[in-house]
Amino acid sequence: MSETSRRELIRIAEEMNQTANSETRQFISRIIRDLSDLKPGIAFVGQIKAGKSRLINGFTGQAEYLPSDVNPWTTVITDMHFGHPSGRTNGAEFHFFDNRQWQALIAEGEELRNMFPDDEDSYKREMIEEQVEAMKTRARLRLGDQYEDLLGQTHDFDAVTSDDLARYVCAGDDPDETDEHDPGSDRGLYSDITRKAEVYFDLGHFPFPLTVTDTPGVNDPLLIREEISRQYLKEADFFVVVLSAHQALSQADLKLFRLMQALELGQIVVFINRVDELGGGPEDAAKVRAGVEAGLEKALGKSDIDVLMGSAQWAHYALTGDDAGVNHNQVLAWLQAHPAQMRQYLDGVQELKQGAGPVSREAVLRLAAMTASGLPDLRAHVTQALAAGPRGEQLQMAWQHLNSFAQGELERSEARLRALKTQSGDTVAARDGNNQTLANLRNLVATKSAELTNSMDDIFANLRGVMDDTVTESVSAVVRGPDGNSPLLAKSGATELNFTGLRERMRELVQNATQVVRQRMLSEFYAIDMQSNAMLRTIPGWKDTSDNRMNTSAVRWFRPDTTALTRGITVELRVSWLSRLISRKSVVTRAERMIIQEFEMIGDDLVDTARTDLLERMETVLDHHVALLAGHLENRPEQGQTCARTEAQSAFDQARRIVEEIGSALGPMPAEHRQTEAAE
Repeated sequence: MSETSRRELIRIAEEMNQTANSETRQFISRIIRDLSDLKPGIAFVGQIKAGKSRLINGFTGQAEYLPSDVNPWTTVITDMHFGHPSGRTNGAEFHFFDNRQWQALIAEGEELRNMFPDDEDSYKREMIEEQVEAMKTRARLRLGDQYEDLLGQTHDFDAVTSDDLARYVCAGDDPDETDEHDPGSDRGLYSDITRKAEVYFDLGHFPFPLTVTDTPGVNDPLLIREEISRQYLKEADFFVVVLSAHQALSQADLKLFRLMQALELGQIVVFINRVDELGGGPEDAAKVRAGVEAGLEKALGKSDIDVLMGSAQWAHYALTGDDAGVNHNQVLAWLQAHPAQMRQYLDGVQELKQGAGPVSREAVLRLAAMTASGLPDLRAHVTQALAAGPRGEQLQMAWQHLNSFAQGELERSEARLRALKTQSGDTVAARDGNNQTLANLRNLVATKSAELTNSMDDIFANLRGVMDDTVTESVSAVVRGPDGNSPLLAKSGATELNFTGLRERMRELVQNATQVVRQRMLSEFYAIDMQSNAMLRTIPGWKDTSDNRMNTSAVRWFRPDTTALTRGITVELRVSWLSRLISRKSVVTRAERMIIQEFEMIGDDLVDTARTDLLERMETVLDHHVALLAGHLENRPEQGQTCARTEAQSAFDQARRIVEEIGSALGPMPAEHRQTEAAE
């Protein structure tokens, strides 16, 4: 669905709100907010020196915007907003850390490292906090008296250049070497206290609003930068994992993939960069790609991650004309080895020829380089995946709700116009009867809503008990060891405890419980739907309409949020320190108790989040249903009410126009959605 279609749906919804009743207007306003805020995020992640910044320049069409000649360039999460919902299309905001956020950065890091610990993690844990303190010291040297005043603040620019970015997100020179900062060099001046950079652009060549994010490398020698990248994994909707053709799928890459898989991030594509630097050209590239695909299959099991290839250097030349290091024969050989890209290139040449004036050789060479770079394919892959994924699902849901409201209004206005034409006068209806029916409907929904909530609370109360028992049993088994020999008391001093099995069991428990709640809700929704429509049929002259069926999509598509399971257990890190203060036996007992408490808190978060999300979705379904039926009842003609034919005709024409506009905005509902609803 294009950006034009999204904006058209917003316009139609705003027009519908002008004539809707209060309950319907409240629901449509929520749809407008959701459509207005719809802005997926794409994060480029991977090792340093993989060429992420230059690749992003080519992906976004912002040539040389993120300088790539500095190593490392990106030390700060940098969000590039295209078509931001706020309407802002230029400038930037730079947000600074405060002391609380620095501590949160350290704590969040423990959660992610504990998911897939390795032999170096204990060393990393000791270094992260030291490096945060080093960042603070470096910032004090650079900023002097400004340091304390800047913490927690934001710098806002109406216009921003690459030099501006360099002051906030580039590493810059280390002032520790001279104990003072060169005032003539602004590069990296604010980077140590910058938490995130946000830069704004117009929509550009993207089909809908989105955010492209540049991240520090996951194997950055400065571990805090790696930590920032790992923590951002939970923030984006789509991930481009950038690998270098020279060292594709290293151990650091595989660990990143396993972490992303455990976080259930979903949409991922791999882009192998720097194919222009392979001596064997397309043949070597094909071997690299096959190796990456085989490695992903082995490490992750059945992997459906697509692997694309290309060259950020070729895209850089295409955008800037800087052909330093570009071998045009190599570009042509690449196109000849990839027929689909060759077809794209030849089609592009034909488009160039159809333009005004002669086509220059330079234009043709730059077109070939851009096509061979793989960036057009990557853009198409990402935007299509986003359109077909959660973004498309949310747009489809909004369209369904708006369409059902519009269809209902059309049928009501048509019935009203027909009655006026046949009776040539006032249409008689029982206003009191309508009001009473509406009151009964609301009471029915309120009663069923309370019953569903109580039933859900019973299920989740049982879940808490089962989860607590599971936590106690599993933690005890891990902490005390299989033969009663606790790993905490091993001579090696190792304190790493593996709770992967417990986390997976907790995920399974919450998924099973929410599935029971979801099915019970769908069953009760069906009963409410039948009873409410039965009430309506008791009204004299009532005619069923096509939009009376309850739309249960919000609950039917529910999936519990299990991100709380990514949290680490910090007590594991302190056992060696505790052992110096208390007896060896007490170490085990106390560690067991503290770990159980922390896992129980994780379990509480899982249950609370699932309950809140399900309750909100239940209310969405029921509020929508009541709003639709209220619209039918409140718009039935009243006793003694006179409605001129011209007014009725105008209302009918407007309703029909809105239905047609909604239909052309997205088209008929896909067959799979019709089949799913029919099966409810």
